[in-house]
Amino acid sequence: MDRNERQTSSLIVWAQLETLHDLTYFAKECRESYKALGVSDSWARYFGGRAAPMGRVEPGVVTAVFYTFSHRNVEAAIPSVWQIAAPEQFVGARFEGLLAAWNRIMESTPLAPSQEALARAAEIATKISVDGERSGHPLYAANLSLRPPEDPTSRLFHAATLIREYRGDCHNNLLSVNQINGCEAHILMVAIGAEKRSTAQPSRGYTDDEWNDGVESLASRGLIRKDETITMEGRAFRSDLERRTNVLMAPLFDAVSDGELAELQALGAPIEMAIRQAGALPNFQRVHELLPSL
Repeated sequence: MDRNERQTSSLIVWAQLETLHDLTYFAKECRESYKALGVSDSWARYFGGRAAPMGRVEPGVVTAVFYTFSHRNVEAAIPSVWQIAAPEQFVGARFEGLLAAWNRIMESTPLAPSQEALARAAEIATKISVDGERSGHPLYAANLSLRPPEDPTSRLFHAATLIREYRGDCHNNLLSVNQINGCEAHILMVAIGAEKRSTAQPSRGYTDDEWNDGVESLASRGLIRKDETITMEGRAFRSDLERRTNVLMAPLFDAVSDGELAELQALGAPIEMAIRQAGALPNFQRVHELLPSL
């Protein structure tokens, strides 16, 4: 593969593995696993489950690392959620819920991989995921300290999570360098059609004043119009953010050969299809799917 082909293949693998990681937010078994700890609120489950690898952190740390959430949303769950369950309990519940969701989905599909294929996918994905740069990648580094269960599904999920959080850290770093705050990041997503304001603003906890200030700031830079539609300059800027994120993510994949990368892509395709066909995830469009039209 040449450089462009490797980057394209890497992006496809990331997207395939992202579907496995996303089960932890949407699958009913994952919700039930957290509820068994005594955590009933959906956002408390989200913040507790995703932040748990960092330990018993305070809300300021989670706000900084997650980047695109209002501090008020974080403070509603952190640190009070640690009084219900310890971080290590959240980590265990995350793996338990994921494995239960995986077993349900794979029992009802002809696309289920063999144990040998699953183990091979986990082997290659782990090789990709474990030697990334820790500096400037706090959520990736925190997850890197975890020791997943030995079964191949959990090992593949852990590798998927590492790749996912590495890319997320890369993207947040670029947002910061380009002076795009968390609220403005979502305004841009709304402007390109990847989100709706009616869901993005309340779910991230931003007030009307904060949202309107963000619109004013982005409009003054020529990235959006005051009606929150994207400009040509904004479209190019947002597309470039994604492409630069992919460039920053690419060194992770240098750990594997062209053959291994192609093999993982082939192994990941039926896994992604099975998860999507099971209806386990919302029908939303990812930014990478919008890139050709940005």
